[in-house]
Amino acid sequence: MPTFKITGPDGKSYRVSGENAEGAFQALQQHLGAAPAPQAESQQSVSARSELSGLTQAAANRGDGFGRNVDSFMRGAADTLSFGLADELGALGGALTGVGGEFRDYSGNLRRERIVQDQRDQQDKVASLAGRITGGVTGGVGLARNGLSMTANAVNRGAGLGRVAATSAVEGGVLGGAHGFGSGEGVEGRVKSGAIGGTTGAALGLAAPLAVAGVSQVGGMAAAPVAARLFPERYAERAIGEGVRRSGMTVDDIAQALTRSQADDQSMFTVADAMGNSGQRMLSTAARTPHNERQAVIEGLQARQAGQGDRLSNFLAEGFGAPDTAAQRAASLAARRSADATTNYGAAREGAGAVNLNNAIGEIDQLLGRDPILGDTALSAGPLGPRLMALRDQLQRDGEQLIDFDRVLNIKSDLFQQMQRNPQVANDMRGVYGTLDEALENASSGYRAANDTFRQQSRTIDAVDTGRNAASGRMRSGDTIPQFQGMTPDEQSAFRAGYVDPLIARVESASMSPTTNKARGLITPKTGEEFPAFALPERADQLGNRVAREQRMFDTANAALGGSKTADNLADAAEMSKFDPGVMSKLVRGDLVGAIMDGGRRLMGEAQGMPPRVVEQVARVLMETNPEAARQLLNGGIGRLSRSDQVRARIIASMISSEAAGTGRINGGSKSAPRVLGQSKRPPLEITITPKR
Repeated sequence: MPTFKITGPDGKSYRVSGENAEGAFQALQQHLGAAPAPQAESQQSVSARSELSGLTQAAANRGDGFGRNVDSFMRGAADTLSFGLADELGALGGALTGVGGEFRDYSGNLRRERIVQDQRDQQDKVASLAGRITGGVTGGVGLARNGLSMTANAVNRGAGLGRVAATSAVEGGVLGGAHGFGSGEGVEGRVKSGAIGGTTGAALGLAAPLAVAGVSQVGGMAAAPVAARLFPERYAERAIGEGVRRSGMTVDDIAQALTRSQADDQSMFTVADAMGNSGQRMLSTAARTPHNERQAVIEGLQARQAGQGDRLSNFLAEGFGAPDTAAQRAASLAARRSADATTNYGAAREGAGAVNLNNAIGEIDQLLGRDPILGDTALSAGPLGPRLMALRDQLQRDGEQLIDFDRVLNIKSDLFQQMQRNPQVANDMRGVYGTLDEALENASSGYRAANDTFRQQSRTIDAVDTGRNAASGRMRSGDTIPQFQGMTPDEQSAFRAGYVDPLIARVESASMSPTTNKARGLITPKTGEEFPAFALPERADQLGNRVAREQRMFDTANAALGGSKTADNLADAAEMSKFDPGVMSKLVRGDLVGAIMDGGRRLMGEAQGMPPRVVEQVARVLMETNPEAARQLLNGGIGRLSRSDQVRARIIASMISSEAAGTGRINGGSKSAPRVLGQSKRPPLEITITPKR
């Protein structure tokens, strides 16, 4: 039997039960007894009570049928999905179309909609509540599925729990405010209700992701020890997916990195290398945890590192276009210069005329003349004097000057050999050598061309030593690079051979230990500037990538194999004896806290679903080198993680939507149309009775 709230003539409010509003009103009159008779009701009050009575009687006559419960369920869902505006929208539709209400009677339609909704909330509480919950869940899932939920988008992007919680608070505030606004009445009431709903929705939105994360963590830890052994591939895929996400790379990025390494003859580059620190830390776990793939992982990393020196030597030789050593390059250049000189100077002899040696003899006489400080015999008494006199006798004897081109050319060639062997002779005789060269050029135009070729080839040979010196740490890149850029192409090629030779020698002489990183010396600020400038233009980028890849592969091996072996030994002992010797050792020493911590770490490993079978499958993926196989394996991990994220995102979005709807409904309540008691959203029907005068 419905209950009505009636304000009596004494100003007090009474709750009276009756078959309808008239019956409740008569019951109150009888209860008040001798109270002053009420004034006549207004026509509006009589109409409201009559309408309410009719609707109440109609609801009672329908009973508890399935159809009414379905209607109550749908009304509850519609109220939530419409942000509390279902009654207003229904009334408006009836006023505009006449369907479901009186044409052009918005206020009457609204009053009837609210009365019917109150009846549903009282008489079909379960169906109405189920509809509201379904509406909240449906709305949240719909927002998440269509990319309209900020929280779901954050979860799907792999954002951290803190960021997800902050985003959820914002979304909860927005939805709670919207529901509160829709559940209010009047501008002031809606604003107040919206503010309260927004504040409460933000608080509940902040808590929703934290609650889901906590439940997931506890549930996952409880299930992992058994589930990980039953379904190791699922836990391995999830671990790989999380590793890829932590690396900040996409599956395509990793696959492309493997493809580029294959093209650069570094087919041993693995998924763990491509993932960077994230992959290295995962592989470290795989290398220290006993499982069937552990030995293959360790041996593979050791063998790869053992070949680092040979690979780097080849990469440097290719990058600088120097398959030969600096000495071999200089020797080959000198041999070519000699062969060309024989040909060129031979051609110069054929068209040569008489040689005029006046300037050369004059230069010698000047050097043999009186020294202003040491006197007349200064040069003749030293080692230079006899050499100058012997040369003068070759050029002029008994007053007769030598004019034969071939003989003068031979004398000049002998002097050149002496100067090459003795730097002091080169310094003392430079002026005389120049006058001889000039005399030969004047006697033969072909000699001048041969001489130019010889000088250029000599500069090319000298560039080998220039490059070797540039590789020294004492030389600054600010000096070596401009020097290189000022050379001819042939000189630059010789420079490269001299530059790379000591670098290759350094790599080849380094220790063969797997713990030695031969790439480290090639990655310095100096080489970072010089390699791109000195290497072959078409090979410079490739050389830089290859060296960086070798450094990355060493970092991976060092993370997995380096450091103390205590952890490895304890893991092996635990595997052999089926208990943790570290825990037992601490218990014997009385270190209870340490024993508990060590035991806790083992339990956490089990709780996180990482038993040996899972680690084994993770290791296989991390050591994969084939781009397409890696893409397939990584997509499986990302796919599983994405599906899990989508489920979590929809759960959180549903919670936010449902909480926001409940928040708005609880805090809304200013709609003032006549209503049946029992609904918290809007006030109950109030029938005011005033005494007659």
